[in-house]
Amino acid sequence: MTIKVVAIANQKGGVGKTTVVVNFGLSMAALGKKCLFLDIDPQNNLGEILASELMTSPEFISGTHSANNINMFEWEADEPFIPEPFKVSENVYVIGSSKKSGNITNESIYNLADSLDLIKDQFDYIFIDSPPTAGMLQHAALAVSDAVLIVSQPQALSVKGVNQLMTTTRQVQRRLNPNLKLLGVLINLVKRPPSKNQVENESLLREKYGNIIFPTNLYETVKVSEALELGQSLIEYSPKHASKFGFTECCEEFVTRLNLKR
Repeated sequence: MTIKVVAIANQKGGVGKTTVVVNFGLSMAALGKKCLFLDIDPQNNLGEILASELMTSPEFISGTHSANNINMFEWEADEPFIPEPFKVSENVYVIGSSKKSGNITNESIYNLADSLDLIKDQFDYIFIDSPPTAGMLQHAALAVSDAVLIVSQPQALSVKGVNQLMTTTRQVQRRLNPNLKLLGVLINLVKRPPSKNQVENESLLREKYGNIIFPTNLYETVKVSEALELGQSLIEYSPKHASKFGFTECCEEFVTRLNLKR
């Protein structure tokens, strides 16, 4: 099975999930892959980073813009809603999130799947930024994806969040999407040098999940924020720092796992 739609998820906020989505996706786009970023997290951080012009448009705010995800969830016509993603650059497109999307139902998940199917073939990859909590929106992201990447910090609550999301993933595989693949768990926002607690929590994750954990971590650096302000991945903005802080190796591992899980 070809992996095209990837959900980036966790069940604890503040782990840098959106940063990972943007960096991996923009890196793929820079390699010539046409990428769609679908934000279904009502916080809308992904949309704000990549397409602030879209987020502030009156049409988007009112919910009538064809690149607002609420229309993918709530269409009621005989035929599915056909979204028109917002073009950021030649290989980068965005569908932003509406705060109204927090009120979805089971039927909304089917609506999302049907709408996404209508545009899926236009892109090489689709990256879904899902909310950092269990619930219908996270289930929707996993239900329409080919694979999921879990992002965590080496902190006690984040480790608990990984365990909970593993359970959620298995539930979705049993009930909604038996073909959903687990790409792995990526440990993000590690300090240099790591604190004692970070070392202990990373060890817990690696002991429990083994090779599911990416072999390289992503480390904290202000260079990530600098790159995002320019709409670039760290690999594009500063290859030297991307290599130093784990982004180059982790992105390569991500691509390898995409291909291995086919």
